[in-house]
This record gives sequence, structure tokens and C-alpha cells, in this order.
Amino acid sequence: MDQCESALVLKRADGLPDRSIENEANTHKHILSCIEASGDLHGSNAFGSSFYVNIPSHTAFLNPGAPTWGDILPRLPADSNPCQALVSERILPLPRAVRKLIVERFWNGPADKMDSIIDDKRNEHCLIRPYLGRRRTGANSTGGHGRSMLRSISLRNYPLHIDQMEALGLPTHEYASAMADALAFLLWVAEIDACDVEYVLARPRSGNASLGTHCFTGSSSLGPHALWVLDFDCCKPLPMTREGVHRAVERFWRNDPFYPNPDTKCEEDELLWEIFRGRFLDTSGKIMASKEDSRDMLDLPEQFIKRIIKTIGMYSKRVPTDSPT
Repeated sequence: MDQCESALVLKRADGLPDRSIENEANTHKHILSCIEASGDLHGSNAFGSSFYVNIPSHTAFLNPGAPTWGDILPRLPADSNPCQALVSERILPLPRAVRKLIVERFWNGPADKMDSIIDDKRNEHCLIRPYLGRRRTGANSTGGHGRSMLRSISLRNYPLHIDQMEALGLPTHEYASAMADALAFLLWVAEIDACDVEYVLARPRSGNASLGTHCFTGSSSLGPHALWVLDFDCCKPLPMTREGVHRAVERFWRNDPFYPNPDTKCEEDELLWEIFRGRFLDTSGKIMASKEDSRDMLDLPEQFIKRIIKTIGMYSKRVPTDSPT
């Protein structure tokens, strides 16, 4: 991604056959329209007591021949060319204090190199990927163990695992509830399969394109922050059928380990899954109750959860096929 204005970001097509920037633009706009139309859901407290889940605002979809490229190209690297691209709201990164915290806590490099990493321009756009579905094996984040031994560390889209979040005192239970709300919204309101979507923790933005009513403040480690959802280029419409549920479950397992899951190895992770499961079913039930002609859909959320439990270990992490399993 390339920043084209202080408040905007430009995402260019990467040319991979299973990804479409045009599909992302259309899906992105569809999700935003669903949020705008979901005022009744907010009023019914489906999301009204939850934490902010932000969706970046959509600005424009550009084709290679768009006149706007004349203004954009001078701001990009010299070898850049016009292409299909998506212009959207820039997610505001976490502050320097958070970069400092991550480097000091989880990087085992020489102390005299820390400031150069913290202040590296490439690390200024610090977003955290909350991996609520993965705990680092044998990691002891309370001491010097479990630190990265790499010569450097990237703070762009930094993956933070459950044990690391616990070590920092972050509100993992609140994250699980917010993520459950987000997934329920994508599946049953936007009716998309949530294929390969990404979740990040970043500074909050209230108002338009947001579910929930308040940001996370339970820990001073990150300061006020919110959950953001992005990257919709692999998403496709989801049939409100048994086959659709099977497809959504496959997407659930094949995504990066954002979601808590029932394949737990300790009591803490089992509790996190139960919080996610309970919140997902509660929010999904309220969504279904608000839909017209939803009689044939009422049990889809329960089918989804049961299918997740049934398919533990069935799917590997890769881009899924279109046919349900």
C-alpha cells in the first residue's frame, strides 16, 4: 500500500489470479452500505453495547486510464505506473510509545539498535494483528524468553499472539467479543463469506463505518484503540444455506489465526473460545430476528458453530476453493 494523502491510502492490484481489487472495491462499498442501513441493529443493541469495529471509508476505485493518476503518480516511487487501484481511508497507526513497548518487550536484539528500529520510517505505520487463535508454544513473555531473535523487526501488521497479549495485559476477552460481532455482521448482514479478511488493532475512529459504541481502554499499554476490518479482495457472496455455512466455516479455518477456535490447548484459550462462541450466537440471533423472511435462516449461526467444532484439523491455511467441503 502507498500513502497518497495524509488521510488516504492507495492499494494497487497485485496481479494474483485469486485476488481482485475491483471485487474488493465493490465488496467494500457493499459492506459500508450495509453498515449505513443497519441503524435498527444498533438500536436493538445487537452491536450497541460492544466495542468499535471500524471499516475504512471508501474513496474511489481507479482504472489505469483514470485522470486522477496525473495527481497521484508524482507522489509514488519513480517506476510506478497507472493500474487498477483502490483509494480508501488510511487506518491511523498506533503511536511511538506502542512501537517502543513492542520492541523492548519482544525483540532480543542489541539495546543500542532499538531506537533506530522504533524510529524507522517503515515502522511508523504500526498496526497490530491480534492472533486470538494462536499461542506461541513454550513462550514465556513475562521474562526475556519468547523474544524474537531476528536481526530486525517489522512493526507493520505486527502479529501479536495470545500469550503476548496476556503479558501486556490487553483485553483479549473484549477483542473476542468485538471479533464475534464483526464476523456475525459480515456473514449475516453483508452476506459475504469473509474469505481472508484481516483484523488489526489501531487508533479508533468513531462515527461513520463503525459498529459498536466505544473503544478499548482496559489497558494503558496501547492507549485507546479499536478493531479494524480490511482486505475484502477474496470475499464472495454467501448463500444463506447449509452449503453457504460450510463455505464460511472453511474460510474461518483457512484465515490467519485471528479468531478464537475450539482447538484449544489450555483453559485460557477454551474460555476465549467460549466468549467468542457465545457472543457470536447472541449477536447472530439478534441479526436474524431483524431480517425479513428469516425463518429458514434462524439456525444457520448454530450450524456454523457446530460445523467449526466438527471440522477441527480438517483445513490447512491456504486460499480456499470455491466449492464447499
